[in-house]
Amino acid sequence: MPMLLGSKGEDILTWRASTELLENLKTRLERKWESSSSRAAESFLTALMDTLRAELDYEGQLDQELAAVEGEIARAETASALAAPQQRYRELAAAHFRRRGSPLALCGACSRLHDLVLKKTAELAEERMRELGQGTAPVYALLVSGDRARGEQTLYSRNRYLLLHQLDSERFYLFSRQFTLALQQSGLLGEQETPWHGSLSEWRSLLKNGNDKGETPPVSPAPLPPFAAAERQRATPLPEWRWRLESMADLAYVAGFEPLADQAVGAATLALREELGRDPFFQLARRVISLPLALGRFGRWRLEQGEHHGEIDIERLALSPLVQLVRILSLKAQVHEGGTLQRIRALLYRGAMDVDLAERLLKALQCLLALRIENEIRSEGPGGYANPEDFALEQDARLREALEAVLNLQKIAYQNMVGQV
Repeated sequence: MPMLLGSKGEDILTWRASTELLENLKTRLERKWESSSSRAAESFLTALMDTLRAELDYEGQLDQELAAVEGEIARAETASALAAPQQRYRELAAAHFRRRGSPLALCGACSRLHDLVLKKTAELAEERMRELGQGTAPVYALLVSGDRARGEQTLYSRNRYLLLHQLDSERFYLFSRQFTLALQQSGLLGEQETPWHGSLSEWRSLLKNGNDKGETPPVSPAPLPPFAAAERQRATPLPEWRWRLESMADLAYVAGFEPLADQAVGAATLALREELGRDPFFQLARRVISLPLALGRFGRWRLEQGEHHGEIDIERLALSPLVQLVRILSLKAQVHEGGTLQRIRALLYRGAMDVDLAERLLKALQCLLALRIENEIRSEGPGGYANPEDFALEQDARLREALEAVLNLQKIAYQNMVGQV
């Protein structure tokens, strides 16, 4: 696991930050050489090498501990038994973040944890069907939308799941029920949450027509006795305007029959392309561009009331507007793959923004993810709140710079899109 650097492939931060790091190191070494004797310089280099060895040893030990936890996940016999190794994995990832401060490294580790647990829940659901005499699981594909699909999974991210089947059969609805229960018992879904499930034709219909009016949210399924027949259920709705776009644009295959998943993703991509030139898309763009930010007029923070009185909602007033803005601009530029980081890079390469803004947005993404992760570590749960009174001057400046970058992106999006409404 390449957690040492915490970078992602060819993104701008890799070469820009690497250049800055080398230049700063070179400057410090030159100063050290100018003002120190050869013995002092040798001592400095020895200490530097010892530090690097210690960090590499830490990486090796971490890999061993993570591998042990992954083994526990693989050996789990029930979905509820997955809770303890998940928590241990989170503790290890959080310790790495506190030591290194790399949100991208933590996102990579949490994405791996998520996929291991999700695949295991599907495996356990299949085993449960066989144990109850309900036959083998049908052909299915499991997809995820949300943070995980964008590669931005953090310690307690919540996602939406799509379970598609190829042929309409009683076995699929039995498997869907077992899988939903396993997701809830593993902690990937809340007790009253269910994955979307349906056929490929129902998925295409949902993409084309949206949800039916007046449809109520699905309830948690009750256990079925052995050999019971499953009732035919309608495909579940996708609530909230933001989730429908996110489900179409931020969609990733995790497990099951990959060709079926490819068809579902392809259908979503086609539906998005058809919507791009239509009025509802530009109306949606206007809503996204107008989302409020944590930094109000005259540089004052927008603070919460109630339970989080005096705190900033980083998720709602900073990270979510950035993710949604980049998504909208990427869709308009015909960029349908990748997470926020990859989309910023693609927009740069297509001339939608300059290098300076792209770099500022990438730094903003890391800053905001780091604040969310810090809150998750403190609260041991989802959400992203921060108290500005606890900020050091440097952290306060970083957050303000991040929000200024998002504000600049809002202005660009307004110029490019709102005039078309």
